[in-house]
Amino acid sequence: MPKAQCTTCKKVVPLQILPVHIKACKTELVDLSYSAEEESCNEEHEDEFPDSICNQTDKTAECPVCNNAFQVDIIELHAATCGLRPSHNDSRESSGSVPVSQISTFQSSEEILDWIACQVNETNTFPICVSRTDLFSRGMQQWQRQKKTSPKCRLKVTFFGEAGVDTGALSKEFLTEMLAEIENRLFVGGSDKKGKNPAYCLNSLDSNYFRSAGEVMAASLAQGGPCPNLMREWCFRYLCSGDTDSIQVSASDVTDFELLQLIERINGASNDNISDLVDDIVTCGYTGIVSMEKRDIMIRTVVLHSTMRVIPMLDQLRKGLQLYDLPKIIKTHQDLCLPLFVPGEDDEADAAFLLESSRPVFSEIGSAKHQKEVNIMNFLQDYLQETEDSEQEGPSNNSVTAEGLTVGRIMQWMTGQRHRPVLPSEKKDFVINMKFHHDCDTQHTVCFPTVSACSRTVTFPSAHLKTYNEFKNIFTLAICHGQSFDRV
Repeated sequence: MPKAQCTTCKKVVPLQILPVHIKACKTELVDLSYSAEEESCNEEHEDEFPDSICNQTDKTAECPVCNNAFQVDIIELHAATCGLRPSHNDSRESSGSVPVSQISTFQSSEEILDWIACQVNETNTFPICVSRTDLFSRGMQQWQRQKKTSPKCRLKVTFFGEAGVDTGALSKEFLTEMLAEIENRLFVGGSDKKGKNPAYCLNSLDSNYFRSAGEVMAASLAQGGPCPNLMREWCFRYLCSGDTDSIQVSASDVTDFELLQLIERINGASNDNISDLVDDIVTCGYTGIVSMEKRDIMIRTVVLHSTMRVIPMLDQLRKGLQLYDLPKIIKTHQDLCLPLFVPGEDDEADAAFLLESSRPVFSEIGSAKHQKEVNIMNFLQDYLQETEDSEQEGPSNNSVTAEGLTVGRIMQWMTGQRHRPVLPSEKKDFVINMKFHHDCDTQHTVCFPTVSACSRTVTFPSAHLKTYNEFKNIFTLAICHGQSFDRV
């Protein structure tokens, strides 16, 4: 039973009887409200000021629960209810909300990302142990099952059967692959590359996948993963406000294939065959007369149906983003946060970025070793540019093949991430060390490049990379069959 101490008699009494107890002490409280200073005021200045002026100070008492001062006449009512509700400070601490004054000071997206990164709890870890097979389902299951710690803690990932110890690269690879899977499994996009809408999937909603997806997105922004810039602008605006009245959509925002076909059929319909679409149009919530004169209204109904039915998915996603108070931040700074959630400039690495980030450790200039090393770097440049020119558009998946190889995949093999660094602290320190091994035993047939992803170091066996064709074949095999973290 909660108790509190009476400030008058210093006794500890149950909160339920505190009002009665205070009433019994009321006479003493009134007497105590006249302090010695007030008495001296009456004695020393009675000739200068009338008694009414000197005694007009309100008689107050301190609440034993919240320690705030209240008039004696209302202290009974306040104390009776004060202990039954949490204080403002307690509720703020428990929710971890951000002071409005601090949010309003952000001037750029980098400042927002810096602040989010500082909110990561570095004293504890959020361990995830998964297999690369069916990463989405296994990852979601393990993410939701982890109850001992919070996703606000430092993510620590282990892949089954791999010896790698996570010092940054494994968690970035996990976040990279998970966000790609979330985009493929939980969102539906059009051909305009302007973002995707949540998929209308009640099974995923019932499994709380969208909430977990929001937490993964927040953790990715905070811990160096890729930006979740995969949704359409109207989805982002709704996440900012949480108000359906603020949604502004048009037919171009419809990404569901069946509803897109329905809009095309309505546009191409005539008076003779418009009746064939009655069932489909009514299913979308239209209750008016189906006729060519109402074509615009019917299309508008289909558009609203395609967006309003996924509002529960966005609401659940918004709950997940509350991990770092992101809804409050994106509402205050919509323009600054828009590039973090809506497609804009492609943040996946290209050949130029990867080569600019490379730091080869060359031997002495003029030596035979130096010439071999320069040749290998030239081979790497040609290989990256050739890969970039032949990149194919298609959904991302966990398997890597020579035909589907991209520059981003190559950088992910080297560093664990396929995106350019997002956090300002990582941008200035992002380099890929290129080393060369000249003492390889050439008695064996082939030797592959080795990678230390956490330290971002690639070591090339120079004895096996004498020509571009050798480099291309060996490098491709190494990437396609060396995605796992097998070296410590």
